[in-house]
Amino acid sequence: MSPVDMHQYYASPILVKNQQYYATLTSERLIIEGGNTREFRVSAIDGAYPAKLENNEPGLKIVISTQGGKKDMLWGFPVDGIFKAGEQDAWINNISKAIGDKPFEQQNPAARVQQSAAFDTNTQAQSGSRQILPPPSFQHGETEILNTAGVRIKRGYYTIYLTNLRLILQNNTGKVGREFAIAELMDAAEVETESREYAIALSVGSQSGPKQMLLTFPTKMSRDAWMRELKVKLPSRKPLIAEQTTQKFESQPSKLGTFVPAKNEKLIASVKDVRIKSNFVILHLTNTRLVIEGPAGIVGEFAVNALLRVMRMAGELGEPGIALLVGARDGEKEMHLVFQSMELREDWMQSFEEVLQSEPPSMFVPESQQYTVSTVLPHQPQNSNEVYCKACGAKNHVDDENCAMCGLSLKRDANDVSRADEKRPVHRERRVKEPKQRREPREPRAPRAPRPPRVKKEKAPYNGGLTGFIFRPADAFQYHFRETPKDALATFLLSGGIWAVVTTLLIAFLVPAILKVDTAQFPIISALQNDAGALFVFILMLFVLWVIAVLIRSLICALIARICDPSTDFSEIIAIVMRTTLTYAAVGWIPIIGIFVSAIWSAAASAKGLIAGENMQSGQAFASSFAAVVILFVILFAVGSIGGT
Repeated sequence: MSPVDMHQYYASPILVKNQQYYATLTSERLIIEGGNTREFRVSAIDGAYPAKLENNEPGLKIVISTQGGKKDMLWGFPVDGIFKAGEQDAWINNISKAIGDKPFEQQNPAARVQQSAAFDTNTQAQSGSRQILPPPSFQHGETEILNTAGVRIKRGYYTIYLTNLRLILQNNTGKVGREFAIAELMDAAEVETESREYAIALSVGSQSGPKQMLLTFPTKMSRDAWMRELKVKLPSRKPLIAEQTTQKFESQPSKLGTFVPAKNEKLIASVKDVRIKSNFVILHLTNTRLVIEGPAGIVGEFAVNALLRVMRMAGELGEPGIALLVGARDGEKEMHLVFQSMELREDWMQSFEEVLQSEPPSMFVPESQQYTVSTVLPHQPQNSNEVYCKACGAKNHVDDENCAMCGLSLKRDANDVSRADEKRPVHRERRVKEPKQRREPREPRAPRAPRPPRVKKEKAPYNGGLTGFIFRPADAFQYHFRETPKDALATFLLSGGIWAVVTTLLIAFLVPAILKVDTAQFPIISALQNDAGALFVFILMLFVLWVIAVLIRSLICALIARICDPSTDFSEIIAIVMRTTLTYAAVGWIPIIGIFVSAIWSAAASAKGLIAGENMQSGQAFASSFAAVVILFVILFAVGSIGGT
């Protein structure tokens, strides 16, 4: 049984003695591929424990039983710093699963429970207070089929689980980001991205129509395993390809554009709005050629025998496409065709496969063909009525006897010219400058000591602190994945309370003392300084007004974000805005400019939170966040002007 046919637990790149390998864990073996490929049976693995490397980075210690005794193998992880701890926990979790689930070895349940308890005790003793991230909780009657870590979706990395009921996306902090029912999965196709990564284009149904999600896997083996399982779970396909081909050839496609097939040429397929680079064109495929038609007419065509290979691909945003390899005299070139839907892409894949030859014709010239050798001749004068002087090189007419420049005869040979040069008088001798005396070279200076290279201080990983929502919002909202307003309520009330208290103290005590204001002329300031009850009421009034204003802004931001991207969650956007109000506690109490600075700062942090937490495009996220702030200030100024009048 090959490792491909087994159940794969996990696979990712690793470092062993500063050399990079690729490790794959299956239900039977641990395979380490690289310069020296090695395999270990799962039954020989005694355990896996967290370890600290020399640079204090998280590593993994694996104990393996061999004929010579037990040996330790220390792993590192060649990934970004924020993902090292996640890789460590994922390997420990999956190795513990593989050790406890040995299909080729009989083991009673009591011994298995005892082994698992001993492993957990040893792991906690080695790792301290840090615990292994558990898999997501499954429903009653739900069983896990397959899971893979390190799968990239847009700009985030997830561990994805496939069960008999759901497809679950879990982030590196152990929280479930998204989940889809099996009934919502429409279609799946294995593709290669433009950067030659292994991916699956998964179509998911929703209320706003089908959407496509691009899952980029770390290895081809993991991608193939998921394709096998998804084909079993996906609904039944359309009629057979032979029936579709017969129907397609019997009914000619509708005419698009201005292209007209030639006589005895059969049009197989036509489609519009196909993107090639940044241009949208119309494609026509006949039994003899592929025609590309643009707005101004036909811009290119290729013979069918020049099409060498077709392959499914996907763009950076997951659009379904075809990579078409075309042969030419100057070599092979690849052309990327991006379609509007997966159905169109699949229909054109079938059409291309039907017209392509099994073996492409050779693009080389046969050896029996004679080659033409060109000879390079020296430059000849274009005008035959001109002749050049052999002495000075001046150009003269062919009928002239003497040169118009130097006066010598044009009929002389080279010897006569040399003699004439000897008899020519020298008018003035050139003055030869004496070379200047050079100074003695100075003694070489001692080389400077090389400066030590600057060590760039690495960014410390985010540990979940509150200040991250102000200074590192992208990391903070990736760490606190998809929170609700209930989770952000404490931070929201704390920031508003600090702002209200500090602002009131500044208005009542500090500003009058600095500006030397006469409190008798301002009864409000005098009341705040002398009456504790009035001071508390003023703080409460500011706090209530601040809460109302921020909630109005969060609602406006959520509405605009839903208009830009309907897949966003309304409550999660409100929680993001509530979290970013910490800026009011930081700078919002500064007189006059503080409220504006904190609002702009909070809007920028909210936009980064929408990008990290809701996977919105940067333009849509910043537009939603800043538009909400502008609309809120317009409302506040309008209410203030109406109240003043």
